[in-house]
Amino acid sequence: MPKLTNQMCLKAFVAAILLTLLSVVRSHAQKRGLSEAEAVKLAERFIAQNGYTDLPPEKDKLANESYELAESVEEMLKMRRDTLERKAYGVSSGRKGGSPGWTVVFRYKHPSDQQMRRNGRAVTMNLDGSKMLVEHVDFILKKVDKRL
Repeated sequence: MPKLTNQMCLKAFVAAILLTLLSVVRSHAQKRGLSEAEAVKLAERFIAQNGYTDLPPEKDKLANESYELAESVEEMLKMRRDTLERKAYGVSSGRKGGSPGWTVVFRYKHPSDQQMRRNGRAVTMNLDGSKMLVEHVDFILKKVDKRL
């Protein structure tokens, strides 16, 4: 009987160590920020999934903008459809308001006037890629930190 108890204690001890290590690794991964290239790739996938490009949207992954004008998903997708280029125009470090993160900017695909040619839309996210959002207000293209 004591032999069985020692084995159970050893297994419980090993399990506790593994859980602790897993927790540390997960915490480290969450604190590690995305590289610029990773942030751009994630933003490009995000705008495609959300129906802003000429690619079909992924309806199970749709995200609302901070201010949404459409009254239905179908109307929202129709308003978004093919409005932005697939490839990012530029990237800036930081989010709107100066908080840490990334801002990835996309040009309008079919600008109707000079103002739209000077502006684009921005996808913002935290440093780890969480809390992605297409900002409702335009982003002035000249203000990007780096053109891609």
